[in-house]
Order: sequence, then structure tokens, then C-alpha cells
Amino acid sequence: MKRILLFLALFLPLCLGAETVNNKAKLVGVWQQVQKSTTDSHLMLLPVWKVIQADGSFCTFLIANQSGMSILTNQGTYQVTSDSTCVEAVKGSITDPELIGKFNTLTFHFVSDDLLEVSYRIPGASRDGHETWRRVKLELPAE
Repeated sequence: MKRILLFLALFLPLCLGAETVNNKAKLVGVWQQVQKSTTDSHLMLLPVWKVIQADGSFCTFLIANQSGMSILTNQGTYQVTSDSTCVEAVKGSITDPELIGKFNTLTFHFVSDDLLEVSYRIPGASRDGHETWRRVKLELPAE
């Protein structure tokens, strides 16, 4: 019995840690915000993108007009804290400057490998925010 408990004590944290690392790897990429249509299951693309880097940094930007002018709206660092949560440290925000220097906990759920649902509560807010993001497939040029 002691061997089983010792095995579980040593092996279980490794498994849980592997899942957290795996979800961090799954989060890395370029994501476009989408909104579910109220009339059908169609996803409407919004002009907002989030870039999540493997080094623990992120930024969010939007394309503001037809000429393609983009605006960096948020940036900072993040840490995956469990298989369904991460904490963002906001270092810059033009959409909500009061977030700068604060930590925002996000709960995420992969609907599929390329569709991500996120919920969060901005510090000081009275209700949760919800967002849906679709992974952008990028083709890198051949060398």
C-alpha cells in the first residue's frame, strides 16, 4: 500500500504538470475573436486578434479601418496555472488603462483544437466577460 501511495505522490503531480504544459502549448498561436450568430451556429469573425507566444507574452490588436491600420490594444505576460486557467499580467492597455499592472485570471475551455472559449472577470467588474477565439492557420513561407 505504501508503494502505491508513494507512486501516486510522485507520478500524479507529473501528470498534472504535463497537462498544464500541454495546454500552454495549445494556447500558443494567433487567435481571431469570433462571435456566435444568434440565428444559427455560424461564427462571425471580429477584427480582433490575440497573439500568444511560447515565451509567456501576449498582445491583442485590432484592425481599425478598411485601410488596414492596426492598433495594439493590450499586452503583457501570462502563466498557465492549471489545465483550464491562466493569469495575465497586463503591462499595457488602451482599452482599459486601469488594468495596467493588474492580474486577470482567465478560465479557458478548448471546444476543439482551433476553437477556444474564455471567461474572466476584470478586477472591479460586477460580472464575467466571455469571449470565443478561433485559431488562425498561418502558412509559413518555405526556406
